[in-house]
Amino acid sequence: MVYHDAAMTHVLQPVSASEDCRVPGPLRTHIDLIEAIGQPLVIIDRSGVIVYWNRAAEAAFGWRREEMIGQSIVSLSDRPGWRRRLSRALNTVVQHGRWSGELIAERRDGVDASVLVSASLWRIDPEGVEFIVGIATDISRQKRIEARLRRHAAVQRQHAIDLRQRLQQQLTDVRLANHMLSKEITERISAEQKLRFQATLLAAVSQAVIATNLSSEIIYWSQSAERIFGWSEPEMIGCHVFDLVAESQDDALIAEMRATVAAGRTWEGELTLVRRNGTTFPAFVTVAAIYDDQQQRSGAIGIISDMTDRKRDRQALADANARLQEVNADLRLSRDLLHTIVDNLDDALALIDGNGVIQATNRQFARLFDALPDALPGKPCTEICPAIAPIVSRTLSSGLKSSGRVQMHRVSGETAILDVYSIPLSDADEAQRAVLRLVDVTERLQLEAIVRQNERLAMSSRLAAIVAHEINTPLQSIQNYLYLLRSHGSEQSAEFLDLVSDEICRVSGLLRRLLDLHRPGDGSIELIDCNAVIERVLLLLGGALAGNGIHVERSLATQLPRVSGQRDALTQVMLNLVLNAVDAMPYGGVLHITTRSANETLDRSPIPCVQIIVEDTGPGITPDLQERIFDPFFTTKPHGSGLGLTVSRQIVEQHGGTLRVQSAPGRGATFIITLPMAADADADGAFQEQENAADGGGRLIGGV
Repeated sequence: MVYHDAAMTHVLQPVSASEDCRVPGPLRTHIDLIEAIGQPLVIIDRSGVIVYWNRAAEAAFGWRREEMIGQSIVSLSDRPGWRRRLSRALNTVVQHGRWSGELIAERRDGVDASVLVSASLWRIDPEGVEFIVGIATDISRQKRIEARLRRHAAVQRQHAIDLRQRLQQQLTDVRLANHMLSKEITERISAEQKLRFQATLLAAVSQAVIATNLSSEIIYWSQSAERIFGWSEPEMIGCHVFDLVAESQDDALIAEMRATVAAGRTWEGELTLVRRNGTTFPAFVTVAAIYDDQQQRSGAIGIISDMTDRKRDRQALADANARLQEVNADLRLSRDLLHTIVDNLDDALALIDGNGVIQATNRQFARLFDALPDALPGKPCTEICPAIAPIVSRTLSSGLKSSGRVQMHRVSGETAILDVYSIPLSDADEAQRAVLRLVDVTERLQLEAIVRQNERLAMSSRLAAIVAHEINTPLQSIQNYLYLLRSHGSEQSAEFLDLVSDEICRVSGLLRRLLDLHRPGDGSIELIDCNAVIERVLLLLGGALAGNGIHVERSLATQLPRVSGQRDALTQVMLNLVLNAVDAMPYGGVLHITTRSANETLDRSPIPCVQIIVEDTGPGITPDLQERIFDPFFTTKPHGSGLGLTVSRQIVEQHGGTLRVQSAPGRGATFIITLPMAADADADGAFQEQENAADGGGRLIGGV
């Protein structure tokens, strides 16, 4: 670009090095070249001090070279932002070797100048001295021209906006005029269409439309009238309208109709009319007066509806109503019967709405909570029994069946244990409700405890026989060693005494294992290692297994998760299954016990579980017996009680798990125990958490 400042109109003369002794030595050899540049050029050192200021810079900014050499380039202006922007530019040149951009410089006369600056780092070899060389181009004139152009463009845009607004206003006026004209045309077309529609409507309605003059002569006969009566329009125009009335019609009714229409009112009623073929039919007739332009009555118009089908429909409706009344009577009888059955059920039933409020109950429900049946509806579950509320809430929120076991204290002071079943129910409006069923299992649990105790006693008898056999062997050995000790001299007494001591230790260990296995517990819930339970049972029954020639194979999972429950109860289950396997293999075989972790479906949802698989190589169980082996008192053994598997399944189910069998004749039997994995909430597991979940009227002691 060519610099156009007026101060640059003179010819720049080269400056020799002798003109300013402050010019650094490395630059003096290049002064002629620097002065030959026709644009303002400033050279500064790395610290920002001006070391050279050419003639073009003097003409552009007004300061002489003698004034500027030795000054800091940052002090050239005191305007805001100058120091920050210039320092950033100098840092860029030092770091990257060059910088270009626009600066607002201040001339000596105080006038701002827009300057396009290109700066670069200049290294002079071989001295290795570095300088920053800045070449400036004054673009103030271009800036002023651009500003004028922008102002001119703004004025032109405003003119265009004004022109568009005036044009838009004119277009709006034209559209308004067109709209008014179009509206008028539309109204005329609508009036014509309305007239044509009325004519079409009179021709299309199913009722007959007949118009008469004051002399009761027909002046209009619709197509529906032709269809209903059978006469055509030309045949009926001019005829007397009362010729259509049957002779049997009451004359008083006709007189009433005439008087009503003559008084200017509308008459409605039923008449018997005659068709062309001579048959009569019931008709519903509406008659109104017709007025001319002077509001004088000029005739009458009648609308006639054939009542034949309506009469038949009325009769059918009457018959349907009679049948409906019979059905309602049956429904009331069924409802009363259902209420009687529900009220006399042993189980307590209640209907709960979506907010957990009781809507209806049976008598057993009210009796269970020592309340009147009419006093419970309208009360929330949390008020009647707080322990039931979480179970109902799960059903209402998930739409799935839920259940649990609740212990509550009745007003009489008795403690009742209830099995709670909450069943989802959706009505026609898809509103979620729940049917609550409470079963008092207090007596049943007491009987089950007695059954389990009897089974435990029976098992203890079997264990006593096994332990007696195990103890008899070392006792016989001790007796033999004592006989030998008396028969031989003292030289072998120490050896025989050691053997006797070993056998006594064997008996002591066997008794200790038996005591550990059957040590009475407090019935509390704890975290149980299933592998440890299995090892203790196998250790106790090791002699019986070996004596029957049964080889035990273990596949116990390492780091098996624990389960929550009663250790003594699960030990009883394992004893039952292992002893059943011993009975199934009297001539020897293989007992394979496996533990593993798995995701199994319990109560419709897959959860982490622990599985114990007990598999024998006995004769197996036939399919017809597999469904019966868990029934109470069913057994295939000559001396069995038939309660072992029944009690075992009850114990597993009370722990929230399942016990099932897989077998085929000749291929052995496999019993699979599935127990839910214990929660990590506390050391007592999920059972203890459920026991503390409720307060007030009841206590939650188990649930799904």
